[in-house]
Amino acid sequence: MAPQPADRARYEAEQAALLRALIRGDGFPDGFAPSMAAAASRSLWRKRMRGVQSAWPALAIGLGEHFEGRFEAYAHAVSPPEHGHGFADGLAFARSLARDELTDDARVELLLARAVVAGGDGAARRGVFAGALSVRRPRRIVVVVRAPLLGRRVLVLPLGRGA
Repeated sequence: MAPQPADRARYEAEQAALLRALIRGDGFPDGFAPSMAAAASRSLWRKRMRGVQSAWPALAIGLGEHFEGRFEAYAHAVSPPEHGHGFADGLAFARSLARDELTDDARVELLLARAVVAGGDGAARRGVFAGALSVRRPRRIVVVVRAPLLGRRVLVLPLGRGA
């Protein structure tokens, strides 16, 4: 016998509540062993974290030993993206950090991503993009331009000691 619409709606609501609890890491529905549910939750956010580390190596390396803790807090507060997985998740994570938490390499990585991605959802950028940033060591300006037919171009302008 096929499930009734009311049963299906209740089941879908229960599934959504369980998924939200697993993402947050707490508030598991009745009937779930807290230790096992917490282990499943940890496994899910660690999988997300590995995807971000793979897509955003400079960000992960730049945060060093703080990366895991910072990403765990982010992952419990923010649902995973529907599309783009590690890339889109890492972009949103990077944008959630304070500017002074980002190393020069991570800032360049973020600038390169902004040239191809328009929003936090990982949607492809259309039209023209131009962006630049100042890098401290060695002192230089990094310029990124993206345009139809041109593609993405990167120009690095070294700054002398007197500049």
